[in-house]
Amino acid sequence: MTAVAERAGRTAPRRLARRPRAALRTVHVLLAVAWTGASLVMLVLPLAVLLQGTDAGFAVAVMDTVGNGTIPFLAVGTVLSGAALGLGTAWGLFRYRWVVAKTVLALAVIVSSVALTTGWVDAAAAGDRSVLSLLVAASVLHQVMLLGATVLSVEKPGGRLGRRRTTA
Repeated sequence: MTAVAERAGRTAPRRLARRPRAALRTVHVLLAVAWTGASLVMLVLPLAVLLQGTDAGFAVAVMDTVGNGTIPFLAVGTVLSGAALGLGTAWGLFRYRWVVAKTVLALAVIVSSVALTTGWVDAAAAGDRSVLSLLVAASVLHQVMLLGATVLSVEKPGGRLGRRRTTA
């Protein structure tokens, strides 16, 4: 138990041991890299159809598989493994600005994918080529957010969030 925890009359939070922490971090990084790569596929496919002016059939089928089948698994896995790391390490979930910002970015990508991208892929599958440019724009934004989360993970800017002081 830490001295601060003893003074506050509570037990110290339990931390992951070195090997489980390393394994969880590896899983988290692999899921995040795969999510970024799958998101890149969602950018390249509609862009290729727009630039080449070809039939969108194959590209839309792949976007449907990647966007509705692969990305949700990777996104949820990344967020859950990140939350487990936050709970199992000294970084915490709401202790540092960069962790909160990274979580907000990940959740923004998930929400915008569910709210917008899924419908646009369905519209493209129905033959509406006008949504391809919207898919490109959304995918560029997703790439920026996911790569921004990566930079936050590496640089860890911003320091700790302030603690509220209570007066008795």
